[in-house]
Amino acid sequence: MPSVLSFLIWCSHTETIAYIRESSFGMPALQAVHLVALTVLLASIVVLDLRLAGVTKMEWSLPAIERLLRPWIWAAFSLMIASGGIMFLGNPPKYLANPAFLFKMAALALAAVCQLVLLRGFFSSDPSPRARSVNVAVSVLSLTLWFSVGWAGRVIAFI
Repeated sequence: MPSVLSFLIWCSHTETIAYIRESSFGMPALQAVHLVALTVLLASIVVLDLRLAGVTKMEWSLPAIERLLRPWIWAAFSLMIASGGIMFLGNPPKYLANPAFLFKMAALALAAVCQLVLLRGFFSSDPSPRARSVNVAVSVLSLTLWFSVGWAGRVIAFI
């Protein structure tokens, strides 16, 4: 772990990261990009999960909605990871010592695995053959994980 931390600290001292961290607009602009990406991601996930739970967009098939939102989800997720990674490199020791950051990373990993493994099967088929309670439970799990990521990200600043 010390060699990884040494590498991260070295990265934090590169000219680009130092400029972003120390300029008056670099970090706020990066945070804005991060929050917009998270918002687009969460909005897409909410639409998918509400359709899976049978709450909205019943006239659309779940696979059709998933195909429509997939590019938005991947673009937002990629932008969120890239902007978050750059923010992290601004001060790795600070983030690694923050329990809210560690919780956010755990929730992000669980949410991503849930999205890629569990929900892929749910979104690729019609939800009607499954018990509605199963669809609702999976939707609640997904929404809880993704909103935990956003909540923990907000808490980082206060710990």
